[in-house]
Amino acid sequence: MPSSDETDTSRIRNAPRGFVGTLAALGPGLVVIGSVMGSGELINTPHQAATFGFVLLWAVILSCVIKYFLQIEIGRFTLAHQCTPFEAFSTLPFPKFRNTSWIGLAYMAVSLPTSLAFAGMIGATAGMLHSLLPLSVDVETSNTIWIWLLAVLTWGILWRGVYAEMEKLIMVLVLGFSVSVVIGMFLIQGTEFHISMSDLAKGMTFSLGEESRLAAFAVISLMGALGATANELFMYPYWILEKGYADFTGPPESTGWQERTRGWIRIIQIDVGLATFLTTIITAAYFLMGAAVLHRQGIEVSGTGVVDELSRMFTDSYGPWSRELFLLGAFCTLFSTLVVGVAAFARMWGDMFVCLGTIAKDDSRRILRCHRIAEASYMIMIPVIAIYGESVSKSLFGTDKIGPATLVIAGQYVSGLFCTPLLIFAICWLAFRTDKRVRMGRMSAICLIVSVIAITACILISTLTNLLG
Repeated sequence: MPSSDETDTSRIRNAPRGFVGTLAALGPGLVVIGSVMGSGELINTPHQAATFGFVLLWAVILSCVIKYFLQIEIGRFTLAHQCTPFEAFSTLPFPKFRNTSWIGLAYMAVSLPTSLAFAGMIGATAGMLHSLLPLSVDVETSNTIWIWLLAVLTWGILWRGVYAEMEKLIMVLVLGFSVSVVIGMFLIQGTEFHISMSDLAKGMTFSLGEESRLAAFAVISLMGALGATANELFMYPYWILEKGYADFTGPPESTGWQERTRGWIRIIQIDVGLATFLTTIITAAYFLMGAAVLHRQGIEVSGTGVVDELSRMFTDSYGPWSRELFLLGAFCTLFSTLVVGVAAFARMWGDMFVCLGTIAKDDSRRILRCHRIAEASYMIMIPVIAIYGESVSKSLFGTDKIGPATLVIAGQYVSGLFCTPLLIFAICWLAFRTDKRVRMGRMSAICLIVSVIAITACILISTLTNLLG
């Protein structure tokens, strides 16, 4: 977590302008893709497609692209002021506790229920691995073993805490799920489940369909699950700092700082743009395949075997041979999100304790220890919820329908309803307080405001429809 007075001047450099150099400089957006392309795309999106058909395609695309300008602006502020999210929010003129903005503290409190999505992810991944390699005759026992094995593997990967290594891992995983879904979309057009132009047109009518109340709930969940979600917006500055962009610009008072910073902001814009493009394409593909195969056959998606059920998007179209292709992509999708998500939350907690004064900012050893403790805590809490959540729900509420898909959708609904608006408010305020030398232009400001209005309108209309429908 560098500050301007700690920047290593030996690393100062101008942003590359050539194609190869620019491509090599990208990275934080790729890590965000690894986090974004997980439970939302693989579980929530096909689940909603299976329930509502093509009608919510507009919500899927809008949810992916609409946060582009928000992500750029929090990245711009981070680069210009060389600060973490908690440090950035604490510059705002709002009530503070121990010099820490209430916005960051409130976000961390509200983010706890969104961790349910991690429990859903690890439960779904365990169910998928059980279908490939059962570790016990009893399904629950096999799933439990796989859940703990995944938790230990994830924690082991995170233990080193090295950004460069994580970036390479995520690159491999992103390639895995991208290839699988692109092949799937190409092949489906030669089957009885092919997608027509009328199907696409039906999905772009901005309608909620016949079940408007349930669809309204789905829109909020999708808004919290897809594209640069609230958590991804919050975590993006950490990856920018760990990639070294802030070091490359140098101290704000140094000669040539403005030109260098504008150059690296351009890299951020390309980084975010590529991430947004890939996320939109892959997410829309998952949704369209779910609507074409699952909805048309009336297939419901639920239970611990949710990923295996979703594999019917492939097997019902191309035959049994394609199941392994889907499951490979599914594992890459879910595991990448689990790794990046837990790593990001650990950094959020560490950042919060530094701002509260509990940990000294220059005490890198204690910060790393905090990250490891947070990661270990998540990797204990997440499996416990995944394993016992259904039993607790049955005891308290008389229902046993709290499976992975339900946990994922519930966590992402909370994120869409509370975390996203809170972060939108903070980022907009920061955007107009960025150093004037590198602040956004008039057109970018207009686009930012329009995107915020669109997100707010979607959330408000969907909430009112859900309450009054």
